[in-house]
Amino acid sequence: MAATPGEPDSPVRAGQWGGPHIAMTVATATTEIEFDCGRATAPGTIDTDGDGRFATTGTFLQERPGPTTPNGPPQRPMRLSGTVKGNDMQVSIVLTDSNEDLGSFTLTFGVAARLVKCK
Repeated sequence: MAATPGEPDSPVRAGQWGGPHIAMTVATATTEIEFDCGRATAPGTIDTDGDGRFATTGTFLQERPGPTTPNGPPQRPMRLSGTVKGNDMQVSIVLTDSNEDLGSFTLTFGVAARLVKCK
């Protein structure tokens, strides 16, 4: 998300962010996100505006327990948006092909995620 005029862009801090039901690994080239029953990727740097807000797009892949088809479930387009304040991040994820809200999550920099993986 581009900052408003006069406010500098600042990338989300690279490294591990974690919280209940979500793990996020932020890097310059891509951000990888793992959920209890899915994973997502957002390419490129995620920039925040002067108030710590950000928005970007990527793809989401649903995971399910049990056998899968050879091609697996389709990747779906998503929008990732939220705010960063110091070591804390609030993030919301919406699948843009159906406007389905996957939820809002709270993450902290350097904290291990608490995932309950689908079995």
